[in-house]
Amino acid sequence: MNAILPALSVLFAVFAAAVPWGLPADATFILPLIVVMMVFCWRALPGTVLPPYLAMLLGLLTDITSGGPLGFWALMTLIAASAGGRAPSLTDGRDLSRLWLVWGAVAGVVASFGWLLASLYFLRWIDWWPIAFGALASIALFPVVLHGLLWIRRGSLKPSRALYRRWT
Repeated sequence: MNAILPALSVLFAVFAAAVPWGLPADATFILPLIVVMMVFCWRALPGTVLPPYLAMLLGLLTDITSGGPLGFWALMTLIAASAGGRAPSLTDGRDLSRLWLVWGAVAGVVASFGWLLASLYFLRWIDWWPIAFGALASIALFPVVLHGLLWIRRGSLKPSRALYRRWT
């Protein structure tokens, strides 16, 4: 599989994250962290291609569309792309739970690093709750997003028994 399909799906998520959905202030980090999670998932799936430089460019586009500090989400997507590329071997029946656990650790690292970086950017300690809430929401939504990406990769609405069995 070439990089077009993964890049287009993440690009769609970047533009969806830029739409003013009217979410409460505590939920501002959920949608950008879903973009970061999609980069992680695409990089972790065997047989898919999403180069780290493309992930970084999509993160930079997230920075531009969200109005945040330039390079913030680019760095987060680069961290997720690196972690997804090094995700454990996905060969047995426990793949989803193991990958979910790895994403939980990556989300914690990304959220902590993002909070420290944002605090450094603003030269004061910022509120940690919105980014922690976004990380917890991305961990909770991980199976839904992963199954959606698997559906995109298959390209059909028909369930694939072998693929479903392998990822559940």
